[in-house]
Amino acid sequence: MSLAGANLTVLVIGYGNELRADDGVGCAVANRLERDLKKTGGPLRDRVNVITAHQLLPELSETLSRCELAIFVDADAQLAAGEIRRRALAPMVCDPHAIGHQQRPEELLHLAKLLYGHAPVAAIYSIGATSFAFDAALSPPVRRAVPRVVRQIVTEIQTQAAGHA
Repeated sequence: MSLAGANLTVLVIGYGNELRADDGVGCAVANRLERDLKKTGGPLRDRVNVITAHQLLPELSETLSRCELAIFVDADAQLAAGEIRRRALAPMVCDPHAIGHQQRPEELLHLAKLLYGHAPVAAIYSIGATSFAFDAALSPPVRRAVPRVVRQIVTEIQTQAAGHA
């Protein structure tokens, strides 16, 4: 599918602690997506900004305000190891006591809208995690989920771009 003529700009934020085993899966997905986009090149690469973060911080709201589609990727201890769940996000009023790792994607979207006048369409991909030990390696089921999540994200970007053209 070609993105020629599409104006869609995309931000993918993979976040988590890469030194706490499966907690780093968001960063692993973002890194894999970035590598795959560099290999394939083309219009998709030009429209997608991929970043990794140890945790979500309010400063990301400015970057979010400049895109049309935002995709967050994180580990989820409530899901079975390697299970993938996508959920649409909407801006949500911020908890005034939330800082650092307690910052939620919905709160960043709210800040983007409040401070900069625009919040993008957004979704989060959560990957079931089982190990949060001090380790730089993902557990096998989580490691196997990484390319599947990348494919799902690319498909979502292509679908959104087709509807945005």
